[in-house]
Amino acid sequence: MTEGHIYILFNPAYRANQYKIGMTTRTPEERAAEISSATGVPQNFEVLLSRRVTDCHRAERLIHQRLAEHRSGSDREFFQVSLSFAIDILNEVAAAVGLRPEKPAVQEPSAPMADTVTTGDIDLVPRKPSVGPQRRRQGTPGGPASFEDHIAYADAVRQPLLRELRDHILAIDGRLRSGEVVTPRQRIAYKVSGGTNFLEIKVQRRAILIRLPETSLVDAEEKVRKIPETHGWGRLKDEIRISSGPDIKYALPFVEAACRTELKSLD
Repeated sequence: MTEGHIYILFNPAYRANQYKIGMTTRTPEERAAEISSATGVPQNFEVLLSRRVTDCHRAERLIHQRLAEHRSGSDREFFQVSLSFAIDILNEVAAAVGLRPEKPAVQEPSAPMADTVTTGDIDLVPRKPSVGPQRRRQGTPGGPASFEDHIAYADAVRQPLLRELRDHILAIDGRLRSGEVVTPRQRIAYKVSGGTNFLEIKVQRRAILIRLPETSLVDAEEKVRKIPETHGWGRLKDEIRISSGPDIKYALPFVEAACRTELKSLD
């Protein structure tokens, strides 16, 4: 048996509901980067979901058997299927084969520092700029990880988007501020006082927040009506993605509607 990850990858350049589902003995992010550079597709592959399992080869074989009728042409790892169905299959197979805890991210050494330059009573310590997304330790010796610790895993484009969406969420209702919870593995959850998740933000290097259906037109009101009253976002939180400023405006009706749904029982 070989431990590894099973994953769902998506490329915005491909048609809606077409996903690459397979396995890797490395990290899913490394596999996505490898495929992106090898295929020459104009946009990069994104990791939508991954699970670390005890036997990745067996898990991949079982997944492909379950999804055989949804295969896209002769491509053995591409499937035309809804994301929610693909997620269910991946989770079921992972549980059957055996889940393994995720390995903690290896902290990168900090950039070398130049000599300290003293001006009066102020010590100025210039640092060389880091390359790529900054990696920070989760938390400090004196306390848990903070929101800023988590968004440090995002790239420079998504960091301000995270802050903007967070500010909007907290502005919806004052009760949410005390309900902000920062948990391990780069996950930030917002809860109302009743303890029910109405929105979950995940920040894992690529800063995946919310995933919108990959269609040109989405009826926000129809989606809102489908939000279960007892579960807030339900599956919707697995279908939404934010990677640009316009995406935030597109997602706000869903954020506000989910909040209204959860808060109305507290009014």
